[in-house]
Amino acid sequence: MNRNFSIAAGAGFSLGGFLVGQMARFVYSLVVARLLGADALGTYALAIAVVQIAEVAAMAGLDSALLRFVPATRHDPLRRMEVIGSVLKMALWLSLAIFLLLELFAAPVAAVLNGSRLLQLAVACYAAAIPFNVASMLYGHAMQACGNIRPKIIATQIINPVLLLLFTLLFNAAFGGEAALLFPFALSAALSYFWIRPRLAPVAGMLRVAGGTGAVERPVLFYALPFMAVSFISMSMHWLDVMMLGMLTDPATVGLYHPAARTAGLIRAVLVAFAGMAAPVFAELHAAGRMDEVGRIYRLLTRWILTLVIPLLLLFALIPGPVLAVFGSSFPKAAPALVLLSGAAILQAVFGMAATLLAMTGYARLSLINAAVALLLQVFFNLLLIPRMGIEGAALASVLLFLVLSAARLLEVRSLLGLHPFSKALFKPLLAGASSALGFLFLPPWFFTLPGALLPVASLGVLGPLYALILLLLGLEEDEREIILRLKSYFGGSR
Repeated sequence: MNRNFSIAAGAGFSLGGFLVGQMARFVYSLVVARLLGADALGTYALAIAVVQIAEVAAMAGLDSALLRFVPATRHDPLRRMEVIGSVLKMALWLSLAIFLLLELFAAPVAAVLNGSRLLQLAVACYAAAIPFNVASMLYGHAMQACGNIRPKIIATQIINPVLLLLFTLLFNAAFGGEAALLFPFALSAALSYFWIRPRLAPVAGMLRVAGGTGAVERPVLFYALPFMAVSFISMSMHWLDVMMLGMLTDPATVGLYHPAARTAGLIRAVLVAFAGMAAPVFAELHAAGRMDEVGRIYRLLTRWILTLVIPLLLLFALIPGPVLAVFGSSFPKAAPALVLLSGAAILQAVFGMAATLLAMTGYARLSLINAAVALLLQVFFNLLLIPRMGIEGAALASVLLFLVLSAARLLEVRSLLGLHPFSKALFKPLLAGASSALGFLFLPPWFFTLPGALLPVASLGVLGPLYALILLLLGLEEDEREIILRLKSYFGGSR
């Protein structure tokens, strides 16, 4: 049970940080939509898509390599310094090279995406953040591999997005809308990097932070490269609907779609939080041959993720129009897209742990094949559906993609590892969610006339407690009771 508590505590902190980051990005999108309009929001979405895909190439899979190789140097600080230093050196040169390439080709990239000169400027300005973001992520992964995920979460999920939001408001007030759109992104990335940089040495037990030293570690690089391809394809998949909407329509349409995608993305934050904590645990247990424990944790995490995402899914599915209305009066027309994207997000959240499990148990090539096939399918679905259905076609393409991908990964985990994510306890969050939705529909009519953002907030205030109450009536599992007792003991002893 100690491992359960450690995973829950780490994932709880990660989830809290991710929710702060997601909410800051959500509010940022809201601010841009309200102050600058859908066209500016679409320009931001297209530019950030290009830059984040470029960042994955600059990362070169070295983040996964740190999680794999650094724990093995637990009792050898010198070797740990060599591994981390080598990774940082490789990433430094890669990120600088990719930054320069984007600066050179910003105009052709903007043209392919049907963007104006503003998109070209946005790509060029956002590219300056790449070296800082890559370094921050790798510093954070190095500390995570040493057992401390907090600096990574604070830098990348709290400081960076919160500063982005604040700088956008300040620049808009001081210099106008165009400056607010272009400059805060790189500035917030740089400040996040300077916050996390000095924290690596004490956490990793190093005499100093290796920034530009260390020979290239070929085993680390060869391990990382397949994951670079997987991450590159995964990030491309994440932004492909936005980019193809840009290529097939215009930035204004992307701006209409982006709030729905950003809102549904709140559901995926739960998976990201748990996967970050579970990855080194899966790797350690697999290396020790403890596959029964791997399977137990896999089923446990699937249940926890499903339990946490259902209230958000209910909110987005039951009142999608009012949720999107907070961005402006023109955005509720994307309500069908939000419902579809929420369905895709819950498929990814609940069954996405299979991808982490495959990656951490030695199936890097299979992960790469999965990602490559999924990318081709997504291109096909988008080409088929976007010209016919617009933003709803892009959202439906995501649903179809994650249906296929989830089924494939489940079959692979079952056949290769003999594991599955299902347990009898899964019926409890499903039953509680269905009962909560039914109860919500019986609320008095005046409730649904609440103005503005009050209706989504009040709806979550009803759905959340109702859902939690039904879960309690159905009975907690032994794992949950143990964690609650540990938390009571911890907080009781800290008084």
